[in-house]
Amino acid sequence: MLVLDCFFGRCEKPSCDGCLFRPVRSLRLALKSRAMQKCQDESVDTEGVWKKEVESVLAHHKAPEKSQQQPALKRKKRLLAPREEIPWFPTINPDLCNGCADCKVLCKPGVFEPGPPDPEGIHRPKFLVAHPYNCLVLCDRCVPICTSGAIKLPPKEDFEKYVEYVD
Repeated sequence: MLVLDCFFGRCEKPSCDGCLFRPVRSLRLALKSRAMQKCQDESVDTEGVWKKEVESVLAHHKAPEKSQQQPALKRKKRLLAPREEIPWFPTINPDLCNGCADCKVLCKPGVFEPGPPDPEGIHRPKFLVAHPYNCLVLCDRCVPICTSGAIKLPPKEDFEKYVEYVD
């Protein structure tokens, strides 16, 4: 049961340091990152810079008829209002958060920080939205990575008016 608890983020240990099941957590994070590569958000770099560079080098060496079949480039976003005026940021339900830290590992802008240790049950700290305005507008990568379903975002449709797509 310990292996399953570790895999599903329900481990009761305060950290993975020195744990025999650390590879299980690494496998879980690898599977999640693979799932996140299928993310539909154009503003988030899911492929990695190195992969894009390799593809661009390969595209220059291919025949011209094959380079014409490449998909259209991702469109960049530009905000139409100052970021501080756009209330797009995640909220965490503290009753559901299990303190697995997957959101902190995934989020490059650094929106999430650990809170005080939970005195009852698991002694891992539950995570808080410490820097809400670091969150990228219309980015929703943290929602599917949360094993407990504690992270919620507002509806994307309400925030499309703040974004302009640039070619």
